[in-house]
Amino acid sequence: MDILKGAYDLHIHTAPDSVPRRCTDEEAAQRMRDAGMAGCVLKHHHADTAERAARIRALFPDLDVAGAIVLNRWTGGLNPDAVERCARAGGQFVWFPTMDSRSWVLGHGFNGSPEELKAMLTACDEDNNLLPEARAVLEVANRWDMVVGTGHLDPREGMEVVRACGELGCRCVLTHADNPGDAYTDAQQREAVKLGAMVEHSLYTTHYGYTPIREVARQIRVVGAEHVILTTDFGQMRSPFFDEGLARYAQLLAREGITEEELGRMLRDNPRQLMHKRQTR
Repeated sequence: MDILKGAYDLHIHTAPDSVPRRCTDEEAAQRMRDAGMAGCVLKHHHADTAERAARIRALFPDLDVAGAIVLNRWTGGLNPDAVERCARAGGQFVWFPTMDSRSWVLGHGFNGSPEELKAMLTACDEDNNLLPEARAVLEVANRWDMVVGTGHLDPREGMEVVRACGELGCRCVLTHADNPGDAYTDAQQREAVKLGAMVEHSLYTTHYGYTPIREVARQIRVVGAEHVILTTDFGQMRSPFFDEGLARYAQLLAREGITEEELGRMLRDNPRQLMHKRQTR
């Protein structure tokens, strides 16, 4: 698995979690070390992982492991104070709502009451203007040089987040941009990278038959590998281990004509750039 030497996976789910996961933080770290990987981001939809990441870094000082926060309802929604606390504990990534986003629940057969739907989260008002609390989250993230993920927002909302990040100079990633549930168009991806965002493609959507690998390769070429990161979004009990998945993703993309140099950019160089704080502001 030489392709994994120095690679990162910036989107993995590990235990402890509110649902069963494929491996623990410690097991994930050992697998990274054994594969020669450089690091990862620990993601939990309903908890802050900054302290867990710090613990893993202490146990595995050769690995670059980052903590994060996801702004679902457990934080009170788009809560800039929660982002600040995560950052103060060393957290480096913040995702906008995922499982509690209004877009996500509507796309997954929501059958609750109007009141329950209203409790689900958005980043924009009815006119698609960014909410003040969303702007406040971005200001905190920018102050602490955190990387912002668009989460499971509707792409129209996600693009408003990207545009605000561009204005503020905040680093941003289009979360699994090819996911049919919140897919970004070619035009949106091109605009996002012009504004400084990275585009994420996750093996999850291909592994489970949602997005053909040929389409992922096509989208990579739309913006160029210099603007893309590859992740797995793995950790589910039925999924392969994330390191196995990342190697498989590289193999599948190579068959579609993605070069070794391009794979290196997307697996190593671009993720490393996101993991490390900017030297100048």
